Amino acid sequence: MTDKELIRKVHSGDKESLDVIIRKYYDEIYRFCLYLTGQEADSQDIVQEVFLKFIRHVDSFRYQNLKGYLLMIARNSCYDYFRHKKETVCIEEMEEAGREDQGIMQVEDEMLLRQALSGISPQQREVILLRIQEGLKYTEIAKILGCHLSTVKSRYFQGIQKLNRLLLQSEDRHF
Repeated sequence: MTDKELIRKVHSGDKESLDVIIRKYYDEIYRFCLYLTGQEADSQDIVQEVFLKFIRHVDSFRYQNLKGYLLMIARNSCYDYFRHKKETVCIEEMEEAGREDQGIMQVEDEMLLRQALSGISPQQREVILLRIQEGLKYTEIAKILGCHLSTVKSRYFQGIQKLNRLLLQSEDRHF
């Protein structure tokens, strides 16, 4: 069933369609929040908040890009999180959590990437995550972020260049 059909059903009072939407997008929204915040528990809370906001305003939602709409709510909720918490990513917690689920090499690679991601601007980071992790097109990202296409492309390319420099620097430090 398409997102448009699900939204139509929700608008006509079918609450089970809300469950379908949540199940369909929960993991992607959670992963996006986790990359932005670096905190598992906080990301889970933020995702719950995202879907509560969506449910509260679903009657005004009109057949746009549902995933993009949810990502936009998630982005704004993550910024609210940063405004309230004013915290940085805790590398040690990521290392402990990663060791339970993955091999040491994967954990180190993921830590290096997260550390490098924390070294670029939040605007560049969100564009890179939306483009690479979520597979969105530049035009979709521009709509979600409410900025020009050229701004999105600029943030992406500058962010990738800086990520490459940071990863090369961290690689040099390990040898």
